Amino acid sequence: MKLTLVSPPFGEKGQKSKGLPIAPPVLEYLAGLTRRERPDVELTLVDANKENFDPDKCDADLIGFTVLTPQAPWVYRTADRLRASGKQVVLGGIHVTALPDEASPHADTIIIGEAEDIWGQVLDDASKGTLQQFYKGGLPSIEGIPRPVTDLWKTSYVYGYFQTSRGCPHRCTFCSVHKFFGGRVRHRPIQDVVDEVCASRKRLFWGIDDNIWGTSVKRSVELYREMSKSVRGKWWFGSADLVSMDHPDSEQLLKYARGAGLTAVLVGWESNNPGSLEEYKAVTKQGRSRRDAIKKIRAAGIEVMLFIMVGGRQDRAADFDGIRALCDELDVSAHPVMTTPFPGTELYELYRPHLIPGLGWDSFDGNRAVYEHPTMSPEEREDAIIRLRADLFTIPKILKRMSRVSLKGFPMSHITSWMIQFPQGRAFNQYAREHSERMKKN
Repeated sequence: MKLTLVSPPFGEKGQKSKGLPIAPPVLEYLAGLTRRERPDVELTLVDANKENFDPDKCDADLIGFTVLTPQAPWVYRTADRLRASGKQVVLGGIHVTALPDEASPHADTIIIGEAEDIWGQVLDDASKGTLQQFYKGGLPSIEGIPRPVTDLWKTSYVYGYFQTSRGCPHRCTFCSVHKFFGGRVRHRPIQDVVDEVCASRKRLFWGIDDNIWGTSVKRSVELYREMSKSVRGKWWFGSADLVSMDHPDSEQLLKYARGAGLTAVLVGWESNNPGSLEEYKAVTKQGRSRRDAIKKIRAAGIEVMLFIMVGGRQDRAADFDGIRALCDELDVSAHPVMTTPFPGTELYELYRPHLIPGLGWDSFDGNRAVYEHPTMSPEEREDAIIRLRADLFTIPKILKRMSRVSLKGFPMSHITSWMIQFPQGRAFNQYAREHSERMKKN
């Protein structure tokens, strides 16, 4: 049997983009799982952000897609064409797990949840033409999961990646992680993680855990202590919370994380507006003093970028200016995204009465306003986030932030700072130009 796994494009209306500098992790893990369960299957991986995927030329017996919300329209259209030509299609991922009944008419089968415990059955049933409508994967143990298969791409990537845990103990209303991956955190054996990173040919990595140290500070200290002993000449960045900086072992945590090659973290500041923080149920993630936590991380030689949502229904126009002032005060950059209520989250149910009618899922991309606001129009919010991004990522500001990172992290934390900020600023500028062209056409 021939199996093609496709990572859908993020571009608007399914247009091909430059894509991310990291290979789609889910597909590489599925490839590893496939080789373990059915080594006879002929595998092809396609990153539709970087290469064309023509459903009319696909000769696979089974085509699989993992779907995020803004990718759903492209996936549904493509899946319909494949099925019209007699191909079998399997859909999985966060969006179809949240809305399996919506996705089902576009597929022969839907995977709800994670695939480790059911993927072998899916492949067996597909080879016999007896696929079930739904397979429920649940929350399996991640001990002994197969290593990702990294040698099937036609494209190249700057970063490798590694995963050490799944699940999140926090209950933020805007996030689907605790619902999709569970509130009880599952950890991989530390030695498995260390061996996988050491075996990789990559030098730069993305730690793809939703929280690289907040699931368990004690366990993270142990992990990074072991990585610092074995991992040489490799560096990485990831996402983290701020409340862990209140932990008694936080100094040890930062010391060993830096020793393990951590150069930068995207921390969940979430919002500058206290009302929004309450609405997002994100207050407990912030700790006693957010500003002191950031200074503490940077003093350890680790660069910091703030993940911030803007334009929520509690936010006001002044909050956009507040983020500019905050970044200038702390000499850090931010990744501002439009507050987006994704299906399957509490925020989606809260914002459902205010959603703008007629918008497709591809509008839920973190750039556009998809709901009405008490005081700001969608256009005002979209223009405000574009201006904010433009102000944050000027070359002088990027260079100034780099110079403020502690010399403990020199030179890799400083290099990483540039490698993250400059491409991000360039991408934001590209989006601003495309947005301007759309507005002219309308």
